[in-house]
Amino acid sequence: MSTSKKSFVADHLREALAKGDYEPGERLPGEEDLAEDLGVSRATARLGMRILQDEGRIAIVPGRGAFVSDHRPTVHLASPVSAGGQAQRSAMEDRARAGGADRPDVDEKIKVSLDTMRPKVAKRLRRDAGENDDEHGGLVVIRSSNRFLDGGLWQSQVTYLPYDIAGGTVLMSPERLEEGVGAAMRELGFHEEWNWDIVGARMPSQGEADAFGLGPGIPLLVQERVVYEGERPLRFTETLMPANNHQLLYAGGAAPEELLLLASDVNIFER
Repeated sequence: MSTSKKSFVADHLREALAKGDYEPGERLPGEEDLAEDLGVSRATARLGMRILQDEGRIAIVPGRGAFVSDHRPTVHLASPVSAGGQAQRSAMEDRARAGGADRPDVDEKIKVSLDTMRPKVAKRLRRDAGENDDEHGGLVVIRSSNRFLDGGLWQSQVTYLPYDIAGGTVLMSPERLEEGVGAAMRELGFHEEWNWDIVGARMPSQGEADAFGLGPGIPLLVQERVVYEGERPLRFTETLMPANNHQLLYAGGAAPEELLLLASDVNIFER
């Protein structure tokens, strides 16, 4: 079937949802009615509806029809607030994602490896070729963390730490750091004084799409963060998140540490 036609159906449904024509839990028109209204075949209408299902906007129940989902992307605190470390932010995210209910089934799998710095990582950590001539200059400790929600990959994060900082420390343990990487760094005598973030979107590779279970047309949000002590980069973290399920919250001024909970009901799909 024509990609443009099924996209036309998907766009029509998105617009209807954005305008509030259908409330969460409400049944959508069936494939036959939708096909007749839009002048497409029933098969094309079905494909268009599946795009919305892949995005999490609707749920198709065999034998019953398609229903509007209560689609609420998770709000992430992307900038520091006056208090609270990574562990506190994670707890607040869990509470925000649960909407005040019990904590959802979130499972984190951590893997640690050691490798030479590829060019992108060396550039972020400002390690040039001259610094790679010493014993450990070209080595980097890689902490990979995959978080699963209800059995599906929800977020993937990789942190790169120079070996001369992380080598032989707790940062090389493939266990969850309860207080986060930042607290572990402080215990080792490193002080994370400031950071920069870059956030963009790109289409996933086929492997990434398969891992996240992404349907066609859904991009990944990519958040890069480099943390410094003075002028020295301490770590580089790259986080991948399906764009239809995640929102990044940035704050300025003296924002309270409860900010994430205060903004937990923000939804970019609302109009």
